[in-house]
Amino acid sequence: MSDVVYGDKPETILRSAKRASARAKNHVLLGTWLNVLQRDPPWLEVETAGRGPGGWVHEDDVSETPCLKVFFTDVGQGDGTVIESPTGNLLIDGGPTRGFHDFLGHLYRPTFARGDAVHFDAVVMSHPDADHFEGLTRVLKDSRFTFGWIYHNGIIRYDSRTSSGQPFDLGRIRTADDGSAVLAETFDDLDQVAALVAGGHLMARYRAFWEAAIEAHSQGRLKGARRLTAREETLPGFRAVGDHHLKIDVLGPIPTGPSGRVEYATFADPHDHPSTDASSSHTRNGHSIVLRLTFGDHSFLFGGDLNIPAEKHLLARMGDPGMLRVDVAKACHHGSSDFSVDFLKKVRPRVNVFSSGDNKSFDHPMADAMGAAARHSRGDRPLLFSTELARAPTGHGVHYGLINARSNGATLVMAQMKEQHAGKADVWDSYTVPWSGRFPELD
Repeated sequence: MSDVVYGDKPETILRSAKRASARAKNHVLLGTWLNVLQRDPPWLEVETAGRGPGGWVHEDDVSETPCLKVFFTDVGQGDGTVIESPTGNLLIDGGPTRGFHDFLGHLYRPTFARGDAVHFDAVVMSHPDADHFEGLTRVLKDSRFTFGWIYHNGIIRYDSRTSSGQPFDLGRIRTADDGSAVLAETFDDLDQVAALVAGGHLMARYRAFWEAAIEAHSQGRLKGARRLTAREETLPGFRAVGDHHLKIDVLGPIPTGPSGRVEYATFADPHDHPSTDASSSHTRNGHSIVLRLTFGDHSFLFGGDLNIPAEKHLLARMGDPGMLRVDVAKACHHGSSDFSVDFLKKVRPRVNVFSSGDNKSFDHPMADAMGAAARHSRGDRPLLFSTELARAPTGHGVHYGLINARSNGATLVMAQMKEQHAGKADVWDSYTVPWSGRFPELD
């Protein structure tokens, strides 16, 4: 065996001595990194990387192969996800504040303590709303991180307060042959966005994000940026299929044509029904990058801030709507009421994760979104997690919510920390998916 092993049970128990009856010192989740200190078969003495006390573990309870880890982080009103896999690591969005950067600093503290940098093969900005991209700005500026590519949907955010000459803050709209309004102005790479930055008309926070990306590129810490649409089919670098390979299919956004210039349909705001005027928020949200992750037997869906017209647009145009069926779904738009029931019926996950905060102007997640998500999930006991509900005050301040997903290709575990866990060996409230219940049902 190697000097590093990984927990291979939903909760792997580290014990005080080399026997199954010994006191449990720590419970670590599936896939947790463990450093081997000594071997006395069939027992191993291990230490964790700052994840609680070490102890003795039976060799049948560990694996030499790392697994898939998905961290749905509490970034307040926004989305921010960290994904680690044997294929590579990536970020999907980063919330609106410094919270995402702070979490990364905590997660990779052992790596930084060794003086090593942390590399992400991809950074996916699902769409240009500040509650998805602004927290990434600080990450891009941190020299402890290096990056492969930033993937984005190509939609521009002009500052409506400047004299950009644009009647629509997402850029030029043209009228298609069928009379529909089409967003005709998009961008692709860092050279194109640098020209937009130099023009001085981008929304300030969006400009700051891209300025940080341009600076990281000039320092050799970022390869570049690429627009990502359903034309690409899979995320570059994540195309392999197998128990220990992460495959990422790109389901959206779907341009108006299969080739040529990338243009997008515009979406109206259902609140203004029967208006057909293009809505900036519904158009940029509705063309969020939509990803389906597959690892072994398990699948995940990340739908950004899709809304009713966008979900109907996707269902009508994607080749195989069955691709939407997954085990774990990150709820679209933080649990907004702006969802399509038909879309939920196609997704039908076993687990729903809502990422939201305390911004009372939105009140996400909404009661109907949570109820419908549970109603149209699979299983008698579907699981519903919320980063906001996972947050708890402690004697040391606020314990921010974190929803963990772990898969070794055959076993899928969802977990969050218990609210009161100080001094306890078992800090996890964990569930093996599909979940059959914690207690037996008596006749």
